[in-house]
Amino acid sequence: MKNLFPLMEVVKKKELKTSKELFGKGIEEPDVKKTKLDEDQDFNLADITEGSVTQVGSVDPARDFCSLIRQKSLSFGEVCQQLTGRIEQLLGNKNTHYYMKCISCIQSFREQSIQICNAEYYNSYMRSLKRSIPVRGLQELWDLLVQDLLTLISKDEVDGSTVSKQDATEFLSAEKEAVSTAPVMEDPGDVDDLFDMM
Repeated sequence: MKNLFPLMEVVKKKELKTSKELFGKGIEEPDVKKTKLDEDQDFNLADITEGSVTQVGSVDPARDFCSLIRQKSLSFGEVCQQLTGRIEQLLGNKNTHYYMKCISCIQSFREQSIQICNAEYYNSYMRSLKRSIPVRGLQELWDLLVQDLLTLISKDEVDGSTVSKQDATEFLSAEKEAVSTAPVMEDPGDVDDLFDMM
């Protein structure tokens, strides 16, 4: 049996190989493979770990809005509608923290509208927001908008806009005048005054 199946010691030679030797190098492949990123685009690890954004959420709506615009999975109008709906929801909580979140959303809304050259949705929303300020008691929010100079998008910024540069600058100042001339409610007095009137 030993003659039929002789045992011999085999020594393995371990050679160092580079990846080029192991996997080979195709003729069509470039020497260095790099992922192309837009130079203007910020790299954020959180974006990669979260997966794809499907709607404007409440945690960071401005970032979600920008992500949806970049993905181009929804039309610009649909994404704007989601953002304005989220802003309205945040405005329901009359708190400075939520107002700051709204300001961030409005800033992103304005920036993206200018990049895409579509001022219609932004200007329309800002006009409706301005009309609702006195009714909803959102003067604190309006003061923040004025402070950050978040006005309408003018023709100078986007060709398709119907707003002149002068109208855009007057947009923020006109509300100050309207609020200062608004009638002030008189103090109704106390209960004793009401009984005296009877």
